[in-house]
Amino acid sequence: MARKAKPGKKFTYGLETVLKVRAIKEKKEQEKFADRERKYLTEKEQEDLLKIKQSQRRGELKEMMQEGPIKDFAQVMQRKAHLGVLKEDIEKQVEKVIAASRELDKQRNLLIEAMKKKKIMIKDKEHKLDDYKDVMQKLEMKFLDEIATERFTHRKHQE
Repeated sequence: MARKAKPGKKFTYGLETVLKVRAIKEKKEQEKFADRERKYLTEKEQEDLLKIKQSQRRGELKEMMQEGPIKDFAQVMQRKAHLGVLKEDIEKQVEKVIAASRELDKQRNLLIEAMKKKKIMIKDKEHKLDDYKDVMQKLEMKFLDEIATERFTHRKHQE
């Protein structure tokens, strides 16, 4: 249950430690997200490099085939087998990229949740501060009204 603001004291937010904990949790989630993002980008870069390598090897094989009569058929078969290995490597790398992407999405959701929780605490703190300011303003007005009433009654008695 929420406590009422007490007059005469400096504003203190009762859940400041909770807010700090949530800020720390958000920071940790951001760090984890950055790690997952780096991992994803590394895996994606590896996939791109393998695709470029595959493209180059296909080009080399195509050039060999277009040169004319094949002199060394074993070399052609070796290059064809190498292309098969590259294809398997690319498929494995695509799976790694997909897994890294899923991990990145999970971490993004955790980060968003941590940010929401912190934002809730910040909003609550702002509302409590507004309540405190309202109470203080009312007390100040009451005090000023009392002073004005005292002056009025003091002047009435002097007359």
